[in-house]
Amino acid sequence: MNKQEFEAVDALADCVNEKINELHKNKSLEDVLEKLQECVSQLPDHYSLSVDIKVNIFDSKREKQMSLLHTGFNSYHSGEPYRHYGDSSIQKYYVEGNISVIPQNYCPHCWGEWDFKFKHTTCPECGYELGKQVKYLLDDDICPLCEKGTVSVHNPVCDKCGYEVDPQKVVWG
Repeated sequence: MNKQEFEAVDALADCVNEKINELHKNKSLEDVLEKLQECVSQLPDHYSLSVDIKVNIFDSKREKQMSLLHTGFNSYHSGEPYRHYGDSSIQKYYVEGNISVIPQNYCPHCWGEWDFKFKHTTCPECGYELGKQVKYLLDDDICPLCEKGTVSVHNPVCDKCGYEVDPQKVVWG
């Protein structure tokens, strides 16, 4: 997805997330959460139960779906229901001369699942490789591995995790 396409669907995901936050804060979901807790308490201890809300985008040309928001409520046998998120951070990539903006756990070319790109440098679905057809676009100083430390062109070693950015796998923006 290009930046404009991503921003359009991300606005929807943000709106849905905000509305769920509002409903939860206003206790409008209390009956659902009570029913969730009641149901899970009747199940064996090793079960948990969740109610999920997702915003997905489907590309009919790729025949792939990508999740942009995955949130909801989860409860274990003896605990209160709690809010959960299953989203990945958003990442920019440079692919075939174009900037692509998608959740980091997907391939920016084929939309197949591709986690831990710095460890597994080849997309398991289409074969694109980080450092060849795909490069991370770093237009801020956030470490692409831990997302907590800082890196730069002049100091490519993360100050938190020690990861050294390989200049063959990134494009600095």
